[in-house]
Amino acid sequence: SWYYYFFFSIIVLMLEKTLLLLLTFCCANAFAYPHFIGKGYHNCLTCHYNPFGNGPLNDYGRGVAASGLAGRLLIPKTVGDEKLSNISGFLFNKQDKQFLKPPLDYRGGNVYTALETENSQDKWINMQLDASLSAVFGSRKEYVTTFTYSFVPANSLPNGKAEYEVDEGEDLVYSREHYFGMKSTKSLSFYIGKMDKVFGIRVPEHTAYSRLRTGNDQYGASHGALVHFYKQNFDLGLHIYIGDLEKTEQTRYQGASSKFEFTVNDKFRPGVSLLKESNETNERLAYSLQSKFRVGKASSILSEVGRVSNTPEGGEETIEQYVFLQNHYYINRGLYFVTTYENWKPNAEEERLVHKFAPGLLYFPLQRVELRADLYNTKEYAQNSATKDSWSLIGQLHLWF
Repeated sequence: SWYYYFFFSIIVLMLEKTLLLLLTFCCANAFAYPHFIGKGYHNCLTCHYNPFGNGPLNDYGRGVAASGLAGRLLIPKTVGDEKLSNISGFLFNKQDKQFLKPPLDYRGGNVYTALETENSQDKWINMQLDASLSAVFGSRKEYVTTFTYSFVPANSLPNGKAEYEVDEGEDLVYSREHYFGMKSTKSLSFYIGKMDKVFGIRVPEHTAYSRLRTGNDQYGASHGALVHFYKQNFDLGLHIYIGDLEKTEQTRYQGASSKFEFTVNDKFRPGVSLLKESNETNERLAYSLQSKFRVGKASSILSEVGRVSNTPEGGEETIEQYVFLQNHYYINRGLYFVTTYENWKPNAEEERLVHKFAPGLLYFPLQRVELRADLYNTKEYAQNSATKDSWSLIGQLHLWF
C-alpha cells in the first residue's frame, strides 16, 4: 500500500504540473514567489536567520518581500521598489541602520466549519502573536542570535495542549524559539537553542498531516543543537534535541532528525527527511520524500510523501501514511491561486483514508500585509463506506512590522 500512495502522489503531481504549464503558456506576466523556488531561491538561509526557514526574516528577506513579493496597493508610482526595500525594516526604518531587529508578527483567522449543514459555526482564532529580537554581529557577520516570544489567548489554544502547564481559561505565554548560531566556515554553521525540528517542507499550514503527524506543528520546537552543511546545490541538516523544556517532562520528545535537499537544476529540488524520537509514552519514527518544482517563470508545486511509525509503551506499532501536494500559481504581483491536496491513512493495515482538498487565494496587497482564504473539502473512506463531504472555510490575516 505504501508504494500505491507514493505512485498515486506522483501521478497527481504530474497531472497538476501539466495543468499549470498549460495555464502558464496561456497567461502573460508570470513573475514569482511560490515558496521562493519560483524566484530561483532554493535555500531558506537566503531570507531567514533559521537555515531551514520559519522565524524572523533577515534584512535581505524583508527587502525581497517588499520589492518582489508584495503588491503595490496604495503605493504611489513615485515610490520605487528600491525605496520600499530600504524602508522594510522595523517601523519602516532602513534595515542596515538597525543592529537589533525587533519584528512583530500577528496572524489570525476566522474558521467556518460544517458549511454543508444548518448548524455551521465560526470562530476567530489568534494563530500567532509574536515579538522577536534578532541580531547579526562579528567581523564577518558570522554570529546570529534570535529570540521569539509568543502570546496565545486561552480561547485560541488548540485542544490537547496540556503538555504546557496552563490551567483552563489561562493564556499561554512561551518562547516559540531562541537560539545562537555561528558560521564556522563558508559551508558549515552550528546552532544551539530552541528551534523547529529539521524535517520535511515547512509549509505555513501547521495542521497539515505532514506537520501534525510528524510532531512538527506550531508547538513542535525543541531545545537542542543543529549542524547545517551547505553548498550552492545542496543543504544537509542534523538536529539533535532533548525536547521543549517549557513542556511537562513526560511529554517532551527527545531524539534526532535530519534533512537533505539538493538542486537538480533551477526548477527542481528534491530531498529526503528522517526523524526518530521518543518520550515516556511513545516512540516515533518518521521519514519522507519531498520535492519543490518551479513551473514556468513564477509558479511552483510542492510535494511531500511520508510514513510515520508510532509504538506506544507496552503497545503495538501503528504505521501512518500521508501525502501533501500544493501549488502556488501566479496571477498578478502579490496575488496567487493556491490549491492544496492531502490524504492521510491512520493505519497502513486498514482501509480507512482521509482526503482533503482546498482551493484558495493568497494576496499580499502591500508589504507587511497578507490575506488568505481557503475552502476545505474533507471526505473519509473506509472499506465499505464513505462519509459525507465536509466543508470549511478559513480566512486569514497576517501582519508584520
